[in-house]
Amino acid sequence: MDIEEWEQCYSMAFSSISDILGNINGVFVAYNSNVDAIKHVSEKDIHKLISLVGIKAVQRRVAEYPREIQNPVDLVARLVIAMRDGKAAEVPTYTTDIHQWLMDHLVFDKARMGGQAGIISNLLANLGINNIITYVPWLSKEQAEYFVDAPNLKYPVIEDGVLKLKHPIEAYDINQRPKVNWILEFSKGMKVECAEEIFEVPRDNRLIISSRPSWIRIDMSEQLYDQIPHMNGIIDGAILAGYQMIKEEYEDGATYRDYVDKAVKVIKRLKEGNPNMRIHVEFTSIQNKVIRKTILKDIVYQHVSSLGLDTVEVANALNVLGHEELAYAVISKGENSISALYEGAVKLLCELKLERVHIHSLGFYICVASRDFPLTVEEHRDALLFSSTLAAAQALRGGISSLKEAESGLSVSIYGQGHYDLDKLEKYLVRRDVCTGTEFEDGCICALNHDLIVIPTKVVPDPVATVGIGDTISAGAFVAILAMLRKKQEAN
Repeated sequence: MDIEEWEQCYSMAFSSISDILGNINGVFVAYNSNVDAIKHVSEKDIHKLISLVGIKAVQRRVAEYPREIQNPVDLVARLVIAMRDGKAAEVPTYTTDIHQWLMDHLVFDKARMGGQAGIISNLLANLGINNIITYVPWLSKEQAEYFVDAPNLKYPVIEDGVLKLKHPIEAYDINQRPKVNWILEFSKGMKVECAEEIFEVPRDNRLIISSRPSWIRIDMSEQLYDQIPHMNGIIDGAILAGYQMIKEEYEDGATYRDYVDKAVKVIKRLKEGNPNMRIHVEFTSIQNKVIRKTILKDIVYQHVSSLGLDTVEVANALNVLGHEELAYAVISKGENSISALYEGAVKLLCELKLERVHIHSLGFYICVASRDFPLTVEEHRDALLFSSTLAAAQALRGGISSLKEAESGLSVSIYGQGHYDLDKLEKYLVRRDVCTGTEFEDGCICALNHDLIVIPTKVVPDPVATVGIGDTISAGAFVAILAMLRKKQEAN
């Protein structure tokens, strides 16, 4: 299809999905939520930070590629790497000293809701979906204040042994300290000098310094765990994120196995009484390979129906699953990168026993779904088009406070390079006899053991903000699917 035809598909998809979002009973969203301290880093800022810690120390740590932030040199090195590559990254820190150092030398521009589950909860509540039940184990007063003030946004609490749903501002723990992440955003075209290396930032993006103090646990009280089945009548699905918070070892002697087991038990509990409940996991950058592989093999495998990832996260997942060559091809930026993404998506779908894998990349989305999933390829495409419209509105406005505001995403143009990338994938699929060019014209094909859906996306040239766009994409597509499944169920 040409771009004009794609634009028509966008309008029809957004309208049709908007009309049925009210069909959804509700969505359970957990676990990670935090306060984001946001700073747009200028050329002057990066030069100042490099001079503060020493240019030779930064150069050395850039070569060593620190996997966590232990000190200011690690922080500046990872910021330089992110700027050089133009890639989003999330790196953990287990000390509060980094927050204090940044406050002393940089100071944030603004603060807002952060964390995948927090961002998704606010988005879905603003879209007017019934019963967005959000859960974060470390709900402080400061954190509760960043949840939108909406009657459909609720938090589960146990009172006198009974499950009750209240707004987070009525349910926080008065003794809980806030969790603060730093979002260091940078712009395309910035010039950075680090020793003999001088480069220009190739793309707008950001580095997230993820605060993970010792009290952060992906956990749930026994009382709440026992009451989970009581939510089954008011939720149709769940979006789970934040598993990257799991550590190999804890100060009290617990290990990652304890929290992985708990995570699986919660998923099983959610499915009690409704084994067909759809569970989506939003993946993210996980530096620890043991944790990354464990999340995929022990939490996602056979327990989860849907997985959302970006390009780097696909490569990371493939790497720990033993597909190093394919992982390299995914991030190579070469002519074959989109076909490698497709092949990677199929491997994740099959090896992790998923119903769908949704990959968001700049300019296009790829979704592969099992052939027995109860939606047509056209319905899957509508879900992707709806999510791309939401993402465009988010980038255009910096946030979405209503479904009406989300419609503004339709005014954003389809990214020409993304449309061209679809042509490259088409040639690859035709060469492999997966389909003919005519069959792939609308971005949808039914292959031998999976369905493939690819769309060109709307891209805002100068986004107001980039944080949370990936979460918006995955959550938007997933709830569109829930709405269509609910419509089919009611029709039967």
